Amino acid sequence: MLVIVLLSLLIAYAVHSFAREQQRGRFEREAGAFTQALQDRVLVYERLLEATRSSWQTVGPSATEAQFAQYVGGLDLAQRYPGVQAVGFGQRVARGQTAALLAELRRSVSPDLTLSDAGDVQEERVIIARIAPPTAENLAALGFDLSSEPLRRAAMREALGTGRAQATAPLRLVQRGPDGAPLAGFLLMLPVREAAGRGGFMYMAVDAASFLRGLEPEGGAPGNLNVRVRLAGQPLGGGSALEAGPFTTRSSFSLIGQTWTLEFSAGGTFGRDQAAFVPYLIALLGLLLAGFAFRIVKAQVDARERAERLNVSLAHARSLQEAARAEFEAIFQSMQDAAVFTDGEGRVRLVNRALRDWLGRDDLEGRPLGVIHADRRLDGRSRFEPLSTSYVRADGTVFSGEAQRSEVLAPDGTLLGLLEVVRDIRERVQAEQAVQAEERRSRAVLDALPSVVQLSGRSGRVRYRNLAHQERLGGVDLAEHLNPEERAAFAQWREQVLASGRDASSEWELSTPQGARWFQVRVNPVRDPGGPDGQVSAWVTTATDIHDRLLAERRAQRNEERYRAVLEGMPQIVWLTDPRGAHVYFNRRWAEFVGEARAAQPLSSLIHPEDRADYLRGWQAALASGRPFEAEHRLLRADGQYRAFVTRGLPVLDGDGLVMEWVGTSTDVDDQVYAEQTARLLADVSEQLSARSDDPSHLRHDRYRAALARLDGRFVDSGALWTVDPTQLVAASSPSATWHSAAFQVVAGGAIERVMDSEDPVFIGADPALHRVSATGALFYPLTGRDGTLSGVLGLLYRQALTARDQDLAQELAGRFASALTNDRLQERVLAAQADLQALNQSLEERVQQRTLELESANRELEAFSYSVSHDLRTPLRHIVGFGDLLARETGDSLTPKGQRYLTVIKDSASRMSQLIDDLLSFSRMGRQEMRQVPVDLRRVIESSWQGLEPDRAGRVVTLTLPDALPTVQGDESLLGLVFTNLLSNAIKYSRGREEARVTVSAQAGEHEVTVNVSDNGLGFDPRYVDKLFGVFQRLHRAEEFEGIGIGLANVRRIVTRHGGRVSAEGRPGEGATFSVTLPLRGPA
Repeated sequence: MLVIVLLSLLIAYAVHSFAREQQRGRFEREAGAFTQALQDRVLVYERLLEATRSSWQTVGPSATEAQFAQYVGGLDLAQRYPGVQAVGFGQRVARGQTAALLAELRRSVSPDLTLSDAGDVQEERVIIARIAPPTAENLAALGFDLSSEPLRRAAMREALGTGRAQATAPLRLVQRGPDGAPLAGFLLMLPVREAAGRGGFMYMAVDAASFLRGLEPEGGAPGNLNVRVRLAGQPLGGGSALEAGPFTTRSSFSLIGQTWTLEFSAGGTFGRDQAAFVPYLIALLGLLLAGFAFRIVKAQVDARERAERLNVSLAHARSLQEAARAEFEAIFQSMQDAAVFTDGEGRVRLVNRALRDWLGRDDLEGRPLGVIHADRRLDGRSRFEPLSTSYVRADGTVFSGEAQRSEVLAPDGTLLGLLEVVRDIRERVQAEQAVQAEERRSRAVLDALPSVVQLSGRSGRVRYRNLAHQERLGGVDLAEHLNPEERAAFAQWREQVLASGRDASSEWELSTPQGARWFQVRVNPVRDPGGPDGQVSAWVTTATDIHDRLLAERRAQRNEERYRAVLEGMPQIVWLTDPRGAHVYFNRRWAEFVGEARAAQPLSSLIHPEDRADYLRGWQAALASGRPFEAEHRLLRADGQYRAFVTRGLPVLDGDGLVMEWVGTSTDVDDQVYAEQTARLLADVSEQLSARSDDPSHLRHDRYRAALARLDGRFVDSGALWTVDPTQLVAASSPSATWHSAAFQVVAGGAIERVMDSEDPVFIGADPALHRVSATGALFYPLTGRDGTLSGVLGLLYRQALTARDQDLAQELAGRFASALTNDRLQERVLAAQADLQALNQSLEERVQQRTLELESANRELEAFSYSVSHDLRTPLRHIVGFGDLLARETGDSLTPKGQRYLTVIKDSASRMSQLIDDLLSFSRMGRQEMRQVPVDLRRVIESSWQGLEPDRAGRVVTLTLPDALPTVQGDESLLGLVFTNLLSNAIKYSRGREEARVTVSAQAGEHEVTVNVSDNGLGFDPRYVDKLFGVFQRLHRAEEFEGIGIGLANVRRIVTRHGGRVSAEGRPGEGATFSVTLPLRGPA
């Protein structure tokens, strides 16, 4: 057998070696054919490029893009030259001479053509001037600088040196593949020399993938020939390294100026034909022959060994059978349960001792098994599970037993007979009956319960549900009545309870015939007293309806929360006490006011000592009588300041009229009390200061002293008043030595000097002199008259920390004392002025009369001068305009454009000068023109002005919005017409840039005057220059943009002022402007 195997393997190896040599020969032939095909294709492309160069040199640069495309189209590149994407010509041109080439390309190719490069621009550029086929991607390459890219530049340099075609290294082409990515390939460059000019390069763009496709020989060997082509050391067309295989080879050669390297590999299946499988068939056939011989010999040996083992096991089985029969007989007879064994036909073969004793019969063998049963339905059954049935004794009596019948089968499945085992259950039946009676009593009790009750086994399977369960939940599990989203949580809770083995309770909402209701679900374990460690044998689940109670609790809880929220949200301090008056609750406002550190103290301990006794007396009286309580007191704040509060308390009575608790509030009324007290104080001070005095020479010192004496210690400890020029203490609030002490006079003197220098209040808060007079601060306030002149200084001493309210009070007091000082000074001046006025009246009347005569004479001279100036200025202007027109007609078209523009500027400037003179004369007359006071209907005046501006609106969309009615005023109708004509004209002019201009007139009438607003949506103006708008010759825009000289708004202001009114303007750049004219309804006063 071993010889057969070795001989088969030797023959197979010889045949395999021969087949492998055939594969290698075919591999080398196909690799050589691929190499030759690639070389031939490259040479064909080189000849194509040379033929194209010859054609170009014949036609020359005169060939247009269309002629070049027609020539290339006739080459049928797609079919005859795979991979060739484009053939083109690159023009060599110096870097500074590209403009001429660009102009040429724009004329001959496209007017939108632009030059592009790869970034590295050389002194000599090679611009693509022709390209075909004329696809969109190819035409996009026109104007590209080939020399700006290193690989293309290197190839052109080599081609120029050799005069032959030169290939570039692998690069990315301008053309793109189906995926949108640039194609991988290479360029062939061929120099073109021209007699005139620098010449250029004929080039060809080749797609690597299409170039290599189809180079394999037709009808090649089976299997894959893997090829990797490298150009200039770089993979052509991408790809990874070749996989190692049994056949590999590599060849390199130089072609069109570059080194080409071809790597080939093939797998073991390359070139394999049907003869290649002969070695495997020979080896398989030898192995099959050897295996067949081995199986025949081994089968004979195994058969002999099995026969010997069967003889030994048969003898052993016989002995075991005898022993087993004896053991079975002994066990069968010794069983405590009764047992009977029949043959296959159901006749009794063997009965044990227990059954004979129970039945009192020895004649059962050979008789049918049914003779011992009272139930004839069991005769035909060959098997049944344990069940209770009746048996008949020999004396005809009947007893109950638990029987189980089963078939006795041979190993091969043949029925040998039936085995029936009977157990005496008389005691168990009696016990079960007692248990059933107890269970009926228990169920009656459970059915009487209003709660839902169910009993489940240890695994959770429900064994019993009471009557309430059936009526309220329909006899299904509790989980079925839960909301679907809560069932998972309930199952998890019940699993946790079952796992813990302890009591548990939870609230769940169940759906019942009465609707969704809340139940208290309790789970209690039932432990087996006889089990190990009180093992749980069952679970009792009860569900008590707590829906009504829960709703009541929730309503109470919500009321409590709402009550608490109201208390916590109140701005007052809210407190609760027990019936004895001990505080049990404060809202958050208490801690916020007194501070966390004092929040635990009783309210009475934080009351001002002066108010505490009265507060406690009233509070004890209220507790004793049960009547409402109210008290006003000061309460200590967290920052140490006292504030005035009103505290009120009400008793809460129970049903018997006894006090359960006190509810109270403490309201901060400090600001109100302070305002009332300061109002009374200021009124008293003002009353003292306004008292009349018959002695104006001593500045009414007594009045000032009386006013300072009104200062309450709650606000100011004391006050003093100084006058300036010279500085002198006029009055103090008390005769004490506080303001007269030497140390404090130094402090006060320095403060007064600072006040006089800065005219600002000065506060002194830290100085030893203050401590000597028991003061915490001193405030010195300047007393400034209505004309802004400093007339005195008010000094105020404080024993408490100075607050903003104290400063406001000090300012009010300073204002009143300043007014008093100013009034006293004015009274003295009035008395002195009265005498001076009487002396001046006579002289003034004489001077007024003289000035009136002089003004009348001056007005006549000014008017004569205006007409003279007007005539003298208009004469040369008329000469300029007239001779300008004559010059224009005389010269005609002989003037140069520049000369004509100069002549136009002269005439336009003269016209504007003439208009300026007219406007100046109008502006001058406006102040002297006599006004005629008549009732003027403003709406009619505005409508008339708008109609007169029709030429200014010609060709435009201008909308005027005018109220239905406007007031009537007293004034000169013609002058007011000029006002609104100017305003409406400006609105039309400065909204010229809007497609739809909007002019809106509105009015606000008061008791004595009316304001008319003219608004537009034009250019607007910068609010910073609003003061310049109504000045003469003031303009915010250039004359080239908007005509005018800047007198219109000045006339508007002069006319409105003469009418006793006023003008104003508002605007923002780009948002329009609004001009307002306010006129008195009854004319100027």
